[in-house]
Amino acid sequence: MSSLLQEIKHYPKESVYNHFFRICFPDDVLYEKITRKQMIEEIIMQYTPQHIVDVCTVKELKLLKQIIENNFKEVDVHSMPFEKVALYRKYLLFEDEIPDELKENVVEALKLVDFDQKEKQEKPILCLIGLIRSCGAIDPMVIQIRAQKYGLDLKSLEINPLFNFWTYYTFDYLMPDDTDGEAIVYYDSIPYMDAIANMRLDYELVAPVFLKPESYLSIFYNGYDDTDPDVHALFDHFKKSKDVFDSFKMERILECIETCRMTEQLIVFFPKLEEFDPKTTELFKKAIYKMPMPYLTGMTLQDYRSKIKR
Repeated sequence: MSSLLQEIKHYPKESVYNHFFRICFPDDVLYEKITRKQMIEEIIMQYTPQHIVDVCTVKELKLLKQIIENNFKEVDVHSMPFEKVALYRKYLLFEDEIPDELKENVVEALKLVDFDQKEKQEKPILCLIGLIRSCGAIDPMVIQIRAQKYGLDLKSLEINPLFNFWTYYTFDYLMPDDTDGEAIVYYDSIPYMDAIANMRLDYELVAPVFLKPESYLSIFYNGYDDTDPDVHALFDHFKKSKDVFDSFKMERILECIETCRMTEQLIVFFPKLEEFDPKTTELFKKAIYKMPMPYLTGMTLQDYRSKIKR
């Protein structure tokens, strides 16, 4: 048995408020004026069957289906770490159990969903979120232009629960003229907004080179472009390694990219700092220049160098 109201008692209020904001999109709800219990009650009300379908990806819904078909018993979710983390963040899963207050609506949601249709509808949205994730923060007009290629627009995205869960529209992005401007930020990149803005000032302003949709889909799920052979080879090497510390090294690469610390200066020393063996060092040097950098507005160092030479 897993009660959402009981579980949340152990969570810091700030963490609950952050998730509440992403799930419910409240208007003018002050942190000081709302309790954890009130926030959870609002989340439970928000999670109608249709909203559960709308806020989850197909992979997340299929994981919920797997759990339900096993009578809510523990299932193996180690092969789908992203889905598990996403459902945790959405408070739809705790310790491999669906919260008691939401089980009935999850069951109803799974009766509603047409997996094939939803997969087609969500792909462009996930690609756009992947683009935003690769950039950290991006001009809303760029997303508007890219969205139009999929038959979408910014207004429809602004009310899309899945898009809104992973992104944040801000009016406080630091512009090159030192004023505040608008940006769409990948949610996990909010703490690094100023670092992204300041680092971009150190690089020549060039029109970004966009990746193919499949690359952004991969970035949405993985944080890196697994469709690129060299990038795949590096992360596949880490995943297959028997060294328990290699998983931390993999996360360290992604963290340094996300926080804008993976500059060309750091790249030179990174293998030594992380104590890479010769094979890992070789794979790293091939892959890192083909990974999008937030401080280059989602461009790879390889593409940036090519644009500057022209």
